[in-house]
Amino acid sequence: MTAGPGRPTAPYTAAPHATVQRPGGRPRIALVPLDERPACTALPRMVAAVAGADLLLPPAAALPALRRPGDPAALGSWLAATDADAAVVSLETLGHGGLIASRTRPATVASATAAWEPLRALAARGTPVHAVTLVTRTPDSADAMEEPAYWDPHGPDLHRLSAALHRAADGEAGAAAEARDAAGRVPPEVRADFLTRRLRNHAVNLAALELAADGTVRSLVVGADDTAPHGLATAELHWLDRWADWLGLRGRVAVRPGADEACTALVARTLLGLLGGGPVVVRVEAVDPAGLRRTAPYENVPVGTTAARQLEACGATAVAPEGPAPDAVLLVHTPDGAGDWAVAPPAATDPAPSAALAARAARLLDGGHAVAVADCAQPNGADPALVAALAAEGVLERLTSYAGWNTAGNTLGTVAAHTVAAVAARRTGRFDADAHRRLLLHRLLEDWGYMASARGRARAALGSDPARHDRVPADHPVLAAVAADLAACRDRLPGFGGLAVDPRSVVLPWNRTFEVDFALTQGAAAVPATADVPVTAVPVTATGPAAGARPAEEQE
Repeated sequence: MTAGPGRPTAPYTAAPHATVQRPGGRPRIALVPLDERPACTALPRMVAAVAGADLLLPPAAALPALRRPGDPAALGSWLAATDADAAVVSLETLGHGGLIASRTRPATVASATAAWEPLRALAARGTPVHAVTLVTRTPDSADAMEEPAYWDPHGPDLHRLSAALHRAADGEAGAAAEARDAAGRVPPEVRADFLTRRLRNHAVNLAALELAADGTVRSLVVGADDTAPHGLATAELHWLDRWADWLGLRGRVAVRPGADEACTALVARTLLGLLGGGPVVVRVEAVDPAGLRRTAPYENVPVGTTAARQLEACGATAVAPEGPAPDAVLLVHTPDGAGDWAVAPPAATDPAPSAALAARAARLLDGGHAVAVADCAQPNGADPALVAALAAEGVLERLTSYAGWNTAGNTLGTVAAHTVAAVAARRTGRFDADAHRRLLLHRLLEDWGYMASARGRARAALGSDPARHDRVPADHPVLAAVAADLAACRDRLPGFGGLAVDPRSVVLPWNRTFEVDFALTQGAAAVPATADVPVTAVPVTATGPAAGARPAEEQE
């Protein structure tokens, strides 16, 4: 496995922190998230709860709200005033006001890095700081919901320019001419702004490496926000990985695909340091070992490499099947090319690999192993055949972790974080079985129940274009249909102690169908009847998608 072209991986070590001596012994972790979405706030809190830890978030007014930036000064003040045992910080949010703000607002390298100064004060008083920084994506879409306004209509041409520039830098024949052609399709002022923003982002990421080199941050995750084998993001990741190597930061800096799950991974790594108990070793397996060498859509390295890097980012060590005895076994449902649950849902998936993986999970569990399952077969949702097979084997509630959402990096990072938190918590007597069960069921219902099922029905009712983000008012009647769908999916899953979906809690976090959020309640919850109400999506823009475009959310 490589950390860039020709670069070997190295263990991402989890240096122990001082043992927490709070009343009740509950660790407190301060989190400055990538943005306000549940994937960046609720998910890390649920992982922390598995280990009996409290996750502290800044006031909502200081956080971003979609395209409205958060307040870096207020976030810095909150960090300085918060009594926590460790901090996990998104450098985009502390420096720019959020992930989208880092892509869209005018700023300088100096202004972004100056906003990081509170981290030095935290480090000086002995508070461990763990940080994440991201390489800006270049989505193949004319959707400008999360990008600079000129992405509509120039996004696809900028994507082609990005790939051609990378290939030209690598000396590929014909790539220079392709880059000139792609550049000619974009107005000069747009091209200049695009490249200047990338230059600023890269300089900021180099400055983040300096924070690791001088000890301000104990560990740093460099994330790749939706990549492809060729593109400026992939080139920049390679350069950053080389600098980490030259600076002797192997073991403290992890370079890997993934963005939205990055803070969750660092929460797990922080828990491992706070709780102690020694290193976590995870064996990575696949029913078809060759599948680990496949590169999933929206990524730039094989899925086996992503699995190893995500485990290392969480403080764990990934080992091959022939390696030492593990604390847990991670079974990867490898990419199969069957489709994309957000863009082109497959009519059916092959049940044979799913049945084989479920049977393997059952054998491992019966043999006393902790088992985690990462469903990377198709992007942007879970394989229904796998969930059905796991349910038929009676192992769903026995898993240590499960995920199957968005990119392979998102899925593997979530599974790695939950696994590391659970293993560390069980070792130290801090495991919260109820929090674990809630997280496991939440992922099944969101990744399988919503993304691979209810979302498609909601979009069909709305008339949404899957190649572009839609806009759904908060009180839209389609939410009642989504709540009913989620409740029906919950009824099809055995076990989980009577947990049910609270229909009143179902929301679309950014008023779009791409993601969902909901709460679980103990005992049966009344689900409102779904009326036959005609529904209409509110488009983000009046322009149609570019031919062959993919959602801006998930394509570099």
